[in-house]
Amino acid sequence: MAKKKSKKQEQRIGVFICSCGTNIGGVIDVRKLAREFKDYPGVVHSTTNMFTCSKDGQDTIAKAIRDHELTGVVIGACTPKLHEQLFREILEENGVNAFRLAQANLREHDTWVHDDKPEEAYKVAYDLVAAAIERAKTLEDIGYEEYPVEKSAMVIGAGIAGIQCALDLADKDIKVYLVERYTSIGGYMARLEKTFPTLDCSMCILSPKLSAVERHKNIELLSYSEVLHVERDYGNFKVRVLKKPRYVDPETCINCGACERNCPATGYDEWNLGLGERKAVYKPFPQAVPGVYFLDKESCLHWTDGCSICAEKCPRDAISYEVEAEETELTVGAVVAATGFEEVGIEELPEYGGGKYNRVITAGQYGRILSLVGPSEGKVLLPPEFEEPPKRIAYINCAGSRDEKCRPWCCNFGCMYTLRHAEMTTRLLGDVEQWIIYHELRAGGKEYEQFYGRVRESGVRFVRGFPGDMTEEEDGTISFTVFDQGSGALLRLNFDLVVLTMAVDPSPGAAELAHMLGVDRSEGGFMKELHPKLEPVNTKSRGVYIAGACQSPKDIPASVADAKAAASAAASHVLKGTVRVQMDKAVVEEDLCIGCGLCEKVCPYAAISMCDRDTGPQLAEVNSLLCTGCGKCQVVCPTGAIRRKHFTTEQIEAEILGLMAAQRRREQAEKT
Repeated sequence: MAKKKSKKQEQRIGVFICSCGTNIGGVIDVRKLAREFKDYPGVVHSTTNMFTCSKDGQDTIAKAIRDHELTGVVIGACTPKLHEQLFREILEENGVNAFRLAQANLREHDTWVHDDKPEEAYKVAYDLVAAAIERAKTLEDIGYEEYPVEKSAMVIGAGIAGIQCALDLADKDIKVYLVERYTSIGGYMARLEKTFPTLDCSMCILSPKLSAVERHKNIELLSYSEVLHVERDYGNFKVRVLKKPRYVDPETCINCGACERNCPATGYDEWNLGLGERKAVYKPFPQAVPGVYFLDKESCLHWTDGCSICAEKCPRDAISYEVEAEETELTVGAVVAATGFEEVGIEELPEYGGGKYNRVITAGQYGRILSLVGPSEGKVLLPPEFEEPPKRIAYINCAGSRDEKCRPWCCNFGCMYTLRHAEMTTRLLGDVEQWIIYHELRAGGKEYEQFYGRVRESGVRFVRGFPGDMTEEEDGTISFTVFDQGSGALLRLNFDLVVLTMAVDPSPGAAELAHMLGVDRSEGGFMKELHPKLEPVNTKSRGVYIAGACQSPKDIPASVADAKAAASAAASHVLKGTVRVQMDKAVVEEDLCIGCGLCEKVCPYAAISMCDRDTGPQLAEVNSLLCTGCGKCQVVCPTGAIRRKHFTTEQIEAEILGLMAAQRRREQAEKT
């Protein structure tokens, strides 16, 4: 336990200036800076380290705390995001409360910014350290609280990332609820015939995992379900899930297919991305899990014309039209979001004929054409009739990607996706003429470059340029103009089929889910990690993790790696049994609270609620587990009743006054 320091106790501050190699020490004189603070009021020790985060640096701090009986520590180094927790642990291990640490960011806030102006950078460094010292004098002891954590987890999204994550967690004897909004698990990978760069069968890889999910004793699959609400329950999450009706009983259905064969109604075929139609009662693909049929209410005639043929033909009475949606509340210790991506709608690219010309399709749709269980049973035929094979095919990369007017980010896997299509088409059609129109080709994964070489050697034409002036000819073929940057020629080309490798977005509902989970979003609405290098699957919401393409566009290997990392992180969290929460949160002084509710309105994490008192106005109460210490409540409170521990108004004022005092001392020194 850390020793409790009295507020009236003599201030004994230790200052440690980090050189950080040449990041700081290569710009300013760190030894001179440390010497200047040896006689600073309240400072009893000031020194430098080459790397304060190293074992030697840690030992230096620990020894100084013991030798000089320090009551507080100031470290001038890099951003607190990297090593603040490490330094706090050193303080606590040596008898000083962890929150008696003030850190001055000399790297990101100074030397990286002013590396070409060392004299100015030195002045800024002095000011930052002086401000941190004054802040350290006002810091108070803050403790921790522990809450129990359930040995269970919820994985939201059952593509390859969600499936792998669920299996890894379940293998650690953790109860897993796997929630998928579609009728079957498998995600985008289940739509693929083959995977790059090896062109091995996609379902041959994926199908065993689908079966493993269905059979695993620790996994409860909630397909055709959606998360409605997520609430923090101290160390756990209470998640309300809507289980939508399938109208086909999974326990009774024997997959005989009588319902589908006799169904007179058809609907939009979402599994084949709109290429053709499917029956109102159907199974999306042969290896689907759950491996039973599904009745689509939107295209079924029962609710409009009273049709009941499928129920009459079912030999097991597995179909019921009376099933209702069901809500269930689950308590879990961790949540992993693995909600994937979707292609941008082709209608957003009318300049490429998207939504106007039948023979302009997306890469996802072409992938379904190549599938043995796709709309043309693996035969490369021209949509929408699927009668004739194409003789000339154009693939247009970056359709909407890396485009400030559409989606400025790279789709990441599009180049390889196109190469896969070209190679598969060559194998299926042989002498077909194929052109790839690209901005830049990116083949950065393992064996990707070799795969690109094989496709190029097979006779596929590559043209670097931007297509334009796209028109549909009388015979249905597509013509467009492209300036070939390689040859310098302006080409007018004509093709039987044009395939657009589309930009990608987060999957529908990702924004709402991120809000429920308290997760930030980055460019394009993808879920944001806590740190891109050090915490790539963690989020700012404790106990919430992300995996796969919900974070950014990713291929299968990267998604699987993410999933395994997220499972490991989530398992570490729930297997501890408790969560330790530092209490540098917002607190309310009851005597000053007037019950105006402004703090509740501005809190982005729903951590504040208004509660009735026996007498007088309502009182603001803070859920310390939900509170992240953002400080918005402190800013809007008209009476100063709510304050954020460790960043109180007094502490911030002390830091500002420290900056001002440093400026005055420098001005006086210049005069003398």
